[in-house]
Amino acid sequence: MKIFKRLFILGLILVLLTPVFGLGKKENEMDLMVGILENMGATFVESNITLGGVLLDRFIDEEELNQLGNLLKEEMEIGSQLGQQYYNQDIIKEEGLNQLIIQGIDPLGNLVTINISSYEIQDYPGETSLFINLINNEQIHQNNDIILKVEKIFDKYDKMMNVTSCIVGRVEGKVDIAKNEKEFLKLIKELKGKVVEDYKEDSILSISAFTPLIEEYIYTGNKKMNLNIAARYNEEENNTYILIGTPIITVGY
Repeated sequence: MKIFKRLFILGLILVLLTPVFGLGKKENEMDLMVGILENMGATFVESNITLGGVLLDRFIDEEELNQLGNLLKEEMEIGSQLGQQYYNQDIIKEEGLNQLIIQGIDPLGNLVTINISSYEIQDYPGETSLFINLINNEQIHQNNDIILKVEKIFDKYDKMMNVTSCIVGRVEGKVDIAKNEKEFLKLIKELKGKVVEDYKEDSILSISAFTPLIEEYIYTGNKKMNLNIAARYNEEENNTYILIGTPIITVGY
């Protein structure tokens, strides 16, 4: 799928700057999103969960960056051991930035990406953020144990962890955007939801809403938001992709 950069950047900004409230039950949210996907007649493509936020209010050097990376690699049970299906580790050093990216497969078959970025900020101690992304294109895993595991890491540093969940489905052929909009609005109404924002452009549709059936939410302006449903037609593949995210879609499409 082609990356739809504007919506992706918007999602990252909202996740980085806005706290997530409430301790929702992620398995219920995933079940809800799967139900929406099935109602749209879409075939499952992948699930995507991102966990992260600011971990330290200071800049860290390469040695500490690697120490933290090794700890996280062990916690997530990925590594370069014999028989590992896929593993990659890169370190990026630029002026004012140290970044470590680790990728591997965990025991559940998730493609795990660990991204630790440490920034020097003039006249400030700096900042170090951690984001862990889990992608699975075989089946939907609840990943509750992993979420709790990463949450404990953030608790250790007395920091809040944000969680975003997304599933992607596919419908063969081009689905009319106007029809999609009616379907999305109908689903939101069934979920006792209220539309907060919408975006339409050519073969792209994105609707953001708030529903009391999902406990976690973020703010956009002064409005609560916790559900994002989108559709995009891929002309090369002749497929329409349906994306459902909570509290917002943060994958490119």
